[in-house]
Amino acid sequence: MAYPDEDQSASTARFRAFAQSQDDNMPAPWEMKAPRSKVWLLVGIVVAVAIVAAIIAALMIG
Repeated sequence: MAYPDEDQSASTARFRAFAQSQDDNMPAPWEMKAPRSKVWLLVGIVVAVAIVAAIIAALMIG
């Protein structure tokens, strides 16, 4: 519940300052160097989970 005397613009300014400081500290996603083996491991896990989910869905429907 908001208080009537609370200044919303001050809160917005604090959030913008926080967001700006966070942007300066984090590198861009394409600058993060993930090893190819880790990327392929993640791809394999996602594909395996999708296949298992499809098999379970087929068994539940059929």
